[in-house]
Amino acid sequence: MNNLRREIVRQLREARSVLVLTHYRPDGDAVGSQLALGLALQRTGKKVSLWNDDPVPAKFRFLPGSEQITTPSRQPRAFDVVVAVDSSTWSRLGTAAERIARRRCLINIDHHVSNERYGDLNWVEPNASATGQLVYRLIQTARWPIERDVATALFVALSTDTGSFSYANTTAESLRMAAKLVASGVDVGTVSRHVYESYPSARLHLLQRVLAELKLIHHRRIAYYWVTNEMLEESRAKREDIEGVIDYARSIDSVVVAILFEELPEPRRVRVSFRSKDRRVAVDAIAKQFGGGGHPEAAGARIEGAPATVERNVLAATRAALRAAGL
Repeated sequence: MNNLRREIVRQLREARSVLVLTHYRPDGDAVGSQLALGLALQRTGKKVSLWNDDPVPAKFRFLPGSEQITTPSRQPRAFDVVVAVDSSTWSRLGTAAERIARRRCLINIDHHVSNERYGDLNWVEPNASATGQLVYRLIQTARWPIERDVATALFVALSTDTGSFSYANTTAESLRMAAKLVASGVDVGTVSRHVYESYPSARLHLLQRVLAELKLIHHRRIAYYWVTNEMLEESRAKREDIEGVIDYARSIDSVVVAILFEELPEPRRVRVSFRSKDRRVAVDAIAKQFGGGGHPEAAGARIEGAPATVERNVLAATRAALRAAGL
């Protein structure tokens, strides 16, 4: 792995222009990893572009440099090196992937076990707590300075993907990394206020509607609910406000698997998010049955079909997974 890191560093050092991409509907790990790498590269004199199909969620816009993340160029552009971070598949990069005219090398950096290894260089470590942890190691290998803005982006990446250091993927290494980032100048209070304490009131109205529809099945071990287009419209919430809503179902004491169904704007398209609290039930295996993926504890899929059919099929697969685990 050290040789792979050194080769990635070599490719980046030899490049004059670099494009850093991440998946659409970016979360904290995606935004933080993209920004940290982009800012670190800019400090070395590289011409860096940061693209995403979707805007940066409001709670991450306090991050220095977040305004540099823009929608893809309308005309395809050529880059020496393209780096995709935190995206398990090429398709999750959206239209940004289609706007690359030429590139010498495609580097894929990710921590999802379902990663499809679509790059010329693939650095995929499922045991890493976050993709930001890999970007941190890369910056260390390159001996680039980790200044306050880079440290803050990396801290957001790590904090959000570990549930503020409460999920099972939190490791001694990730805690040591967090301590070093704080020593580099991260203001933990400011990060916490923006990321965890700055939700718009519309999200609370949406949450009221969603929780009212929560259902518990399979001996109360499966919790699920829906976010419909009607709920979003009535509450005036945005799609980005859905992030974290699934954790309310996950927090119920009897629940082993929590599922959030999100009706998408496109007809007959449903986004399904899974969370597991028991290592015996790997939800990435359930998501894979529907063309998705992720981690054993957190996964998702986008499924075509009538909402009622999608719900029925997903719940049947989840019940089967719990039965196979003896639950």
